[in-house]
Amino acid sequence: MKFTIHGVRGSVPTPKDGFLKYGGNTSCYEIETDHHQLFCDAGTGFQSAELERNTKDTFVFFTHFHHDHIQGFPFNAGIFRPGKKIVLSSGLLEASKVNSTMQNYFSGSYFPVDVFDILGHLTVEEFEEAKNLLNGDVSIDCIKLQHPGGAVGYSFVSHNKKIVLLLDNEFCLSQKDVLLKFCENADLLIWDGMFTQEELKDKKGWGHSSIEQAVDFTEQSSVKRTLICHHAPNRSDQDIDKLRLKISSQSVDFGFENMSLII
Repeated sequence: MKFTIHGVRGSVPTPKDGFLKYGGNTSCYEIETDHHQLFCDAGTGFQSAELERNTKDTFVFFTHFHHDHIQGFPFNAGIFRPGKKIVLSSGLLEASKVNSTMQNYFSGSYFPVDVFDILGHLTVEEFEEAKNLLNGDVSIDCIKLQHPGGAVGYSFVSHNKKIVLLLDNEFCLSQKDVLLKFCENADLLIWDGMFTQEELKDKKGWGHSSIEQAVDFTEQSSVKRTLICHHAPNRSDQDIDKLRLKISSQSVDFGFENMSLII
């Protein structure tokens, strides 16, 4: 699998000097397999992704539907070009709710055109059906996370390689054993590092984890590598560089926009 980060920022984009090293676009992560192109969320980072719809079906799996995880979807020119189908799905909501949520957001008074009405190759599928459509090329599972309004994490497995994304999750000890099992033997884990442990004291209930928790969890798990993502919108490159120097684990680092790995 080829894994690429197109958007790594949380809450709102930060397109300004001092925020470009790690990236200013909101959440979008791509996994490319032999036969499919899969995205986890479609924040503003989605606009820069090169869709390969001439040869591969495109799948977008949403963790949840807060603005920073969907706002970039219709700004990728590739969705308007002829090509293979684009499937939208989520382990959080049934297909009808995904469809109504996205259609409301990208039509009427919120967006100039109804992309779901004008693009016949856009389909919304139940999560189990979307999994079946991948024809064994990659297997996907999901897990409920702690986040206002709900959210899910995903695991993607192909050719005995495993990638797990646990974004927008307020980690608590009651989750520990379940998440350790879900992440078992993962080659790559994407962790929600919106806050530091000190910042979490005033952010209880905001639905995010800490940078320090990423290190602790990784050290207690069988995960081979963890990338801290969903950076706070006010956390500059310089701030992240300083935090990076404090990380003791060789298995944990910060993700950045346009980072690409072969798993």
